[in-house]
Amino acid sequence: MKPAGLIHATLAAEKETARLLEAIEAKQRQVEELTIAIETLRSEVDVFERRYNAHISRYYLELDTVELEMKEYRLRLQLRRENVNEEEIEARVESCFRASRARVDAYEAVNEAEPTPPADKLPDAKAKHLQDLYRKLAKRYHPDKTIDTEESKRREQLMPLINRAYNEHDLETLERLSLGETELHVPEKTVIEKRKALQTELRQLNRVASQLGFEINRLKTGRTYQLKQQVETAKRTGTDLLTTLAKDLERKIKASRGQLARLMNMWHRAQ
Repeated sequence: MKPAGLIHATLAAEKETARLLEAIEAKQRQVEELTIAIETLRSEVDVFERRYNAHISRYYLELDTVELEMKEYRLRLQLRRENVNEEEIEARVESCFRASRARVDAYEAVNEAEPTPPADKLPDAKAKHLQDLYRKLAKRYHPDKTIDTEESKRREQLMPLINRAYNEHDLETLERLSLGETELHVPEKTVIEKRKALQTELRQLNRVASQLGFEINRLKTGRTYQLKQQVETAKRTGTDLLTTLAKDLERKIKASRGQLARLMNMWHRAQ
């Protein structure tokens, strides 16, 4: 190849490398922003879910339990009118409502469950990988290692996320954030090999950004987030939607308990 052609090829390769590096840096920043966004979103949903469970779930569980008992007594009374003996009545009631009773019991067990225990100890290889990723990211994103104010703020958002992922053995999050660090200064690699490595890195970042965007959409279209939005919208108009809902459920439970008491009295009087 003539010198001019060699120079042209070299310049073209350098331009392509620069373009890929720029694209990787932009996509890396997008992945970081999406990771922060999804972490914030999950945290908000978790906080709301705990609030909702504390104020509302127990009412739904109580209402479901009372309504199930009402159905059981209505069936008992119906079978009694058909002159079915008591042993057969109880067998029929148990058979008809076995699935409903199991569902209510499962909900109750979830509500009374202990907090999720810490993650199990990782195998040595994974533990080392986790530690290596954490050290790499802590070094890259430590707020004290930049003098740029905006960059420092961004790192202050990322470091708690990185610490959380490390403590909870969340390898997926750490691996996502570690992308975008293709090593170019390796003598053994040709220009073509380096370009292919950069292209692979960019494809990985694009895939991760797409996955994070999908997960954010999934969370936002979920029932818990939608209810959270309704509660917050109502609050801006001066309405406490959860308190209103709790009071409505209390009234329904009271009415249902009255009906259940009447059904139980009818059953016991007929014995």
